Amino acid sequence: MTDGGSPENVAEQLSAAYAHASGLLWSEQAVAEALARITSLAADVIPASSGSGISLLDSAGQRTTSAATDSLVEAADALQYGLEQGPCLTAWNDHLLIRVDNVARDQRWPQWASRATELGIASVLSAPLVADGDTLGALKVYSSRPHAYTEVSEDLLRRFAELISILLLQLQTAQSAQQFSDDLKDALQSRETIAFARGILMVREQVDADRAYLRLIELAGQRRRSIRAVAAEIVASTARKAEAGHGSS
Repeated sequence: MTDGGSPENVAEQLSAAYAHASGLLWSEQAVAEALARITSLAADVIPASSGSGISLLDSAGQRTTSAATDSLVEAADALQYGLEQGPCLTAWNDHLLIRVDNVARDQRWPQWASRATELGIASVLSAPLVADGDTLGALKVYSSRPHAYTEVSEDLLRRFAELISILLLQLQTAQSAQQFSDDLKDALQSRETIAFARGILMVREQVDADRAYLRLIELAGQRRRSIRAVAAEIVASTARKAEAGHGSS
């Protein structure tokens, strides 16, 4: 994996991921595709990562790896589910970001740590996926190097976790919306557009959700347009830039 990029480059990549996902939300298969892309991006951007994955509940209520960059991630996750212990499950259950600097010497999950070390995993970073106050799962990166992760790594993983949480929340909204009228569906789509534009502003301007929403209101006033119209412009503009950058690479 790469050693990541500048904060500006990371922001651009995350913004592009927001914009790309905005057109995929009404299909569960498409959301799975978006999650896979974001997981791969996390492994590439967070320095020293060997792989990345997302743990969620499946339709039967069992914990499962919904997206993974490789078989090593799937194996390390499967150990956690089977043993019912590990850093990702702790991040999920306790709603905390968990960092393991040296798996071989960590005493919090002795059975899992021993088996994970045999797989070649030396460091772990895992963040909970929180949407609407509920913890839906966990995002994690694994490294073959001890002491691979830093506070900068933690900040990056949190940002990826926020993006994935928004996607999961929108998927839930989409599934529920199929029962509603076309008018209500239109309202939900409007809310999604605003949510993604707010996410783009959060990453681009490095502000929290409240400040990003206030920025949307400010832009709407300046342009004398509705918040939804301004949000759509932001999402479309970011998507065009991402496509242009991809085409020139």
